[in-house]
Amino acid sequence: MTPPPAALFRRWVHVREEDAEGVRVYRPADRPLPPARGRDGIEFRPDGTFADLRPGPTDAPVASVGRWTAPARDRLALAYPPGARSAGAPTGYEIVELTPDLLRLRAV
Repeated sequence: MTPPPAALFRRWVHVREEDAEGVRVYRPADRPLPPARGRDGIEFRPDGTFADLRPGPTDAPVASVGRWTAPARDRLALAYPPGARSAGAPTGYEIVELTPDLLRLRAV
């Protein structure tokens, strides 16, 4: 198992208007974003956990927490506890691009 780059470990917000060709675009949660209602997101933590963030009833994020592993430097495998996986949530990603201000992921 190869650890992913340290820049991954933060909260990311999905900027769906920038998605293209099956690649999801995320920006850091602490950066200004265009107005949108109910953005989802993901937070990767160095301890091997992640939070899949989906809009709740009041648009505040609701988290499903699971564990990630990195079978390769550009791959993430996600495991959710029983019953915690959000509908349509992927079980793995390819890291297409990662910079301090951009995360591009392709579901695998």
